[in-house]
Amino acid sequence: MSRETKVNRTEDAAKWARVDKAGLVTFFEAIAAKYPTRNEVVFLCVGSDRSTGDSLGPLVGSLLSEQGFPHVVGTLEQPCDSEQVGPMLASLREATCVIAIDACLGRAESTGLYLVRSGPLQPGQAIGQHLPAVGDFSVAAVVNTQGHKPYWIIQTTSLYRVLGMARTIADAAAAVWPSPDAQTASSGSLIPGSLR
Repeated sequence: MSRETKVNRTEDAAKWARVDKAGLVTFFEAIAAKYPTRNEVVFLCVGSDRSTGDSLGPLVGSLLSEQGFPHVVGTLEQPCDSEQVGPMLASLREATCVIAIDACLGRAESTGLYLVRSGPLQPGQAIGQHLPAVGDFSVAAVVNTQGHKPYWIIQTTSLYRVLGMARTIADAAAAVWPSPDAQTASSGSLIPGSLR
């Protein structure tokens, strides 16, 4: 199946499941059963470093890179924002497994949780953007509550919450796909307060 076919199958994709940290680990374990090594997985971390809520993707990407994941697209240094999603898709056509990660807005009871599914996610949907669907598997972190002014809400979301959620995603991935050499850098972290 070509990457283009995989990317455009939103209508037959599985429904979203709302999970906490343990559920996120379980979701990644299910993916790892089919793709057991770090080299088989590409993390596509969508977002911008210029918006607090939308910075979740680049934060996750930077944390994953610090933990030694070899295939990460979208970091604080090189975000995969709305202008980069299309060009990045072309470079991912031959990827074995793409896990798309993005921030989203949702119901109040879902804030701080994660929406996961087999199938692509639609980046920018919360603020009305129409971008191509991305990923074979998806993680959408509910960083804040949906409201009448989504762009303003995503801009003013708590950085503390976003950073905590980003760490949870990266730690869950590292727990499921451990580093072959099991060594993590203790200095030079891109993110202040990171335990890496």
